[in-house]
Amino acid sequence: MPLFGPPNIDALKVRRDIKGLLSALKYRGDPTVRRRAAQALAEVLEGQPPETREKTIPALLVALEEVDSSVFQAVVGALSAVGQPAILPLIGALRAPQERVREGAARALGRLGVNLNEPAYLRLAVDPLIGALRDGAFVVRRAAAWALGNIAPRLDAASRGLPTENLILCLRDAVPEVRQFAAGALGKIGEGRAIRPLVSTLEDESSSVRKTAAEALSVLGWHPTNPREQVLEWIALQNWERLQQMGETPVPQLLRAAKDQDRDVRAGAIRVLGRLGAPQGVEVFLQGLHDVDAEVRRAAAEALEQVGSPQAVEVLLQALRDRDREVRRRVIRALGRTQDARAVPPLLGIIKSHEEDFVQIAMQSLVQIDLNGVLAVIPALGDADPFVQERAAWVLTQIGSAAVLPLIQALQMSPPPINEYAARILGDIGDTRAVYPLINALENPALTGYAAQALGKIGDSRAVLPLLDLLNSNSDAIRQAAALALGNIGDPRAVDALIPLLKSNERATRWEAASALLQMYRSNRLDIIAKRKILAQRDRITEAHADHQSHVDNVRSSDCHRDEVYHLDTGIGLSFPNE
Repeated sequence: MPLFGPPNIDALKVRRDIKGLLSALKYRGDPTVRRRAAQALAEVLEGQPPETREKTIPALLVALEEVDSSVFQAVVGALSAVGQPAILPLIGALRAPQERVREGAARALGRLGVNLNEPAYLRLAVDPLIGALRDGAFVVRRAAAWALGNIAPRLDAASRGLPTENLILCLRDAVPEVRQFAAGALGKIGEGRAIRPLVSTLEDESSSVRKTAAEALSVLGWHPTNPREQVLEWIALQNWERLQQMGETPVPQLLRAAKDQDRDVRAGAIRVLGRLGAPQGVEVFLQGLHDVDAEVRRAAAEALEQVGSPQAVEVLLQALRDRDREVRRRVIRALGRTQDARAVPPLLGIIKSHEEDFVQIAMQSLVQIDLNGVLAVIPALGDADPFVQERAAWVLTQIGSAAVLPLIQALQMSPPPINEYAARILGDIGDTRAVYPLINALENPALTGYAAQALGKIGDSRAVLPLLDLLNSNSDAIRQAAALALGNIGDPRAVDALIPLLKSNERATRWEAASALLQMYRSNRLDIIAKRKILAQRDRITEAHADHQSHVDNVRSSDCHRDEVYHLDTGIGLSFPNE
């Protein structure tokens, strides 16, 4: 433990103890102490006589060797606070053997360019800073470019030419940061001769250089002279919305930008290509699915969803294992757009996973699959998991007419529950091609009820006579299904056959028959005679349900009761429409 603690910077600052603060710059403990000492010096030196400020320069130049970046920045600030007396020492420091000192000297000169209103003294730094643009250390070249961007605008027009020419040369520097700072400096200096070199820089491999060049060109008052330059400017500024509005014009440049070093540029370019529906971008999208950055992979999956390329299936199937959930979500959507049957098994697998985030998306994607995909979905109606059965049924219903023929085949040839689902789905789709196959299915006792309900939903009058025959069935459930179907169809021929069912001992049968008659009564398909027949049953239909015999049930059923003791079960209790 040291004998003495750290210097009290606040006390030294209050006393304006310059010597004490310079000593504190050498404190080897906490770098915060050194940083605060340098910051305090910058404040204390303001208003001091030039000779007092000048005495601090040697110690401050030594302090530029500081490793800690925050202390280094504070020392640069202190040197710039010295003002005009520091210019010549800083110029000399540009040739120091230590890279850190040369960088700090250039930065301090740049700060003086902002704060010192003495162009004659600033002009002295121009040639040395131009020489520093060729320094072997890129941090020195970068600092020199920044410094010239601050100093040259303060000089007369004749003195700005040489810095401008040398900064233009720096636009070809091997290090992107130097090119970026050179572009920014050229924008500040404001010389028109920099415009064409900066336009060329819009194609720089570095996104930060391109962006700075575009901003500098804007400051210089430049406007694109052709569509290509406009595309380059908007890519540099990452103005993706404007690029999208240009249609196909920017596609070649966007294809290049999609391979940029900057992940934001890659993602943005891929998104625009996808939204433009550019088929030339498919290869880029496929590469993007393997990108190290999740945002680029998301953009690639989104683009493939919009383009819908069949050649992407295999890569998309691999991408279903991506560690990023949003990537997987977009890949699932993209698989639907491929309309490829190879996507069906993995999409069904997602449904079987019950993973809430993805099930609905997988279902929507399955809806887009082609005929071969429909054939692959139908077996899922027989899955052991009812959750999967119901969602497969929803998918096939949404597919609609394209699924009708495969569903008819399933109705005729598949075992339960697939054939039962097929009948139900055919009814929900409502395609009249299913009418005769469903009529034939009425002969299958296991399918009669399903087929009757489906025929009712389709509403085709060709089903009326077969359904009327079902009203004579010994099965209450089948009679009820037939009555409901006939009500949906609304054919007048059903009126006379339904009225006797109003007297059935089964309440559910009475209720379905009454509901069917009321439905037809409300429709515009009955003549006055048929309506009067239904009206004559008004009291029976509206009579409240009553169970007149007390008894003990042996078996409870869905209609009302079925037991060994006879009882009288009357009334229906439906409201009759006002005439």
